[in-house]
Amino acid sequence: MNTRVERILGIVLVFFAAILAIDLARAAADHPGNSGAPEDEAAIKQVVAGFSDGWNSHDAHAMCLSLADDVQWVSWRGEVSHNRKQVEDDHAALFAGLYKSSHRTDTVKAIRYLAPDLASVDNFWSMTGAKTRDGSDWPYRAGYVNFLMAKRSGRWVIIVSHTADFNAKAPDPPR
Repeated sequence: MNTRVERILGIVLVFFAAILAIDLARAAADHPGNSGAPEDEAAIKQVVAGFSDGWNSHDAHAMCLSLADDVQWVSWRGEVSHNRKQVEDDHAALFAGLYKSSHRTDTVKAIRYLAPDLASVDNFWSMTGAKTRDGSDWPYRAGYVNFLMAKRSGRWVIIVSHTADFNAKAPDPPR
């Protein structure tokens, strides 16, 4: 065959291969691994349940067993903690004060697997029995938290947490 024809066929073949690769990449981006193994889904839900159980027993250490040592934790107030010890210390203080009578309910709404060992978890939470910083009752709160979880050494842990509070009140303006 003529080298010019071979070159044109090669270009056409590369062109169609590129189109196919782009289509496959788009399909993968539109439908990432949304279904993990059933045991992974159960383990992830157990991590959230363990977090909730620790909260409801007002045991910051038990609550934080679900967190990676290097967790990035962003509270509903926008305060950032960069490790499990800091999150545990902050919650120990809250459980001794504003949240000592609180009860939290967590419901996993969605798990999206970004990789076999990485999942984004949407969790609806509600809380009763909290106090505001001025000590008044905050009878009901609700919000969403997105946990980014990683499977490390065969165990799912929270590596990033961002929380939103649906009924949070803006701080008073400065006087």
